[in-house]
Amino acid sequence: MILVTGASEGIGLACARALLERTDAELLLTGRRADALERAREQLCDGLSARIRTFVCDQARAFDVEALIALIACEPRLLEGAILTVGVNPRYQVGPLRLDAMGRDTLEDTVRTNCTHTLRLSAALLGRLRRQRSGVLAWIGSRGARVGLPGAAVYCATKSFLSGLAAASHREYAGRGVRVHLLHPGLVRTPRTQAIADDFAAKWGIAVAEACDVASRIVDVFLTGNGAEVEQDV
Repeated sequence: MILVTGASEGIGLACARALLERTDAELLLTGRRADALERAREQLCDGLSARIRTFVCDQARAFDVEALIALIACEPRLLEGAILTVGVNPRYQVGPLRLDAMGRDTLEDTVRTNCTHTLRLSAALLGRLRRQRSGVLAWIGSRGARVGLPGAAVYCATKSFLSGLAAASHREYAGRGVRVHLLHPGLVRTPRTQAIADDFAAKWGIAVAEACDVASRIVDVFLTGNGAEVEQDV
């Protein structure tokens, strides 16, 4: 079984499609809403519905994250790995605000989703993989963490958080047969970024990647990556 979080659209959905095409694994796909997950299943099926399971998990909610952890703990089959794509960017909800203009609730909600709950889920997954002595955990970061996108300081900060997590996890778990990767896409065209992607790219002189191309590179690393190359752009 391979877990893909945030799989109802964008990079997560594209990763799920690539995994279905390139592996025989059963996929456990999570997303915030049941209707969006069902639409994703319909897009992915092509006779492969028996290999797709869905589970509603809003990573902003501690209860949902703990329910997902409990589900994984009870899973009798081998957990081949996980691709964790969830990462909220308040720019898309409240606009490109300077950090001093960002409300306290928005700051705390972003950190809780992108850091606290990601850390909780990662710990549970790494424990499971360590006991198996095998498996891969891939986090999806962002090149924005290094660039420092104006109007997205809290998002960039939470993606930088993943660098320390990945580096330490590699040192802690590689000796037990666990491979970890932190993969940094640039600007990707998804339903969430569709409205601003082209204007943003033109303003800053950067290219817009397609989700399917980024997902293909992520799955390449997930399936065949060098365990010593923990952090890289895709």
